[in-house]
Amino acid sequence: MGLFDFIFGKKKNKTITLEEANKENEAYIKENPTPIDDENGMMRKAASLLSSGEFKASMELYQQMAEKFPDKKGLYLSQVGANQYFLGQYEAAIDTYLQAKEAGFEESMIDDNVFEACEALYKQRNEKMFLEKYISLFPNGNHLKKANKLLSK
Repeated sequence: MGLFDFIFGKKKNKTITLEEANKENEAYIKENPTPIDDENGMMRKAASLLSSGEFKASMELYQQMAEKFPDKKGLYLSQVGANQYFLGQYEAAIDTYLQAKEAGFEESMIDDNVFEACEALYKQRNEKMFLEKYISLFPNGNHLKKANKLLSK
């Protein structure tokens, strides 16, 4: 998922797993044990919760951060969306990703995340309307070719 690529970076064109992200997060915290400030401390905790699979707790903390740090609201809402995605709440994740976009978060990453959620819904429910929704939201999107290929099946 794009989230961990954003937080931890890509590894030779391979998307990082939750387990790998958790190990990297733990190593970072061990090397840098003292948070810089309150926001950094909250981010560490939220990222640790997310990468260790405690999605509901992570989502709540990221939501608090979106309210407490409005200048980074888009970033923190995108993380709320990521938690919703991992919880299988794909439609909620799409809505939250779009809120993150409205709050100024990077459109390309939102494009990727929305496609992942739309594709998951398509696979789960076998309903093409989710692919059509992606295309309507991102008519020049990063995954337009794949979405159209799936629609043509």
